[in-house]
Amino acid sequence: MRETYILLGTRGCGSTIVAAALELTGLPWGYEEVDYALDGPERDRLLELNPLGQVPTLILPNDEVMTESAAMILLLHDRAPHAELAPPSGSALLPRFLRWLMFINAEIYPTFTYADHPQRWVPEIPAQERLADEVLRYRQRLLLQLAAAASGAGPWFLGKTFSALDLYAAAMCHWRPGRRWFLQHCPKLLTIAERVEQRPELNALFQAHFDQVAPLE
Repeated sequence: MRETYILLGTRGCGSTIVAAALELTGLPWGYEEVDYALDGPERDRLLELNPLGQVPTLILPNDEVMTESAAMILLLHDRAPHAELAPPSGSALLPRFLRWLMFINAEIYPTFTYADHPQRWVPEIPAQERLADEVLRYRQRLLLQLAAAASGAGPWFLGKTFSALDLYAAAMCHWRPGRRWFLQHCPKLLTIAERVEQRPELNALFQAHFDQVAPLE
C-alpha cells in the first residue's frame, strides 16, 4: 500500500488549509495543483475523484478519496494527534472547536460558492451584482460572529491552544472582503492569521500559496 497522502488543490484556495495540516502532521504527502475552473485533463481527473469538481480533494494511502476539509482535518487529527489540529477527546475545548469548525464549513464557506461566482446562479448582470453584494454582506456578518468567538485571552482562536481553526483563519484573511477589512473589523482573526504564517514549518507553504495576493485594500 502506498504510504503517501495526495492532495489535489488550487493555490490560495481552501486546499491551503489541508496542505498546512498535512505539513504539521509530518505524514508523507504530495501535492497536485489543479485549476478547478479550467477544462482539461487535470480537471477531468478531479471530476473523476470528486464529481463536484471541488478542492481540496484528498487521496488516502489506501486510494480512498476524501472531500470536505473539515472531514480531512478530523481524520488527520485522529491519525496524527501530535499535530494538535483539534483538542483531544475529553477536552473542555472540544465542543467549542467542533462548533466553530462546522460553522466555518457549513455557514461561511457556502457564501464563496454564491458570491464569488454569481454568474453560475443568475443570468442577468444586475442580478449577479445584487447577489454578490448581498451574500458578501452576509459573509461579513458571519465573520464578525466568528471573530467574537475568538476574542478571549491567548494567541489562538481557542485561547492558549492551537488548532486547525487557526489554519482556517490564516487562509480566510486572504479572501474577500480582504485583509484591510479584517484589520478594521476582525483584528483578532488577522493577528491569528499572521501568527500562523510566521510558524517556521508553515511560512514557506503560505508564501507559495498566496504569493499572488494583493496588498491590503
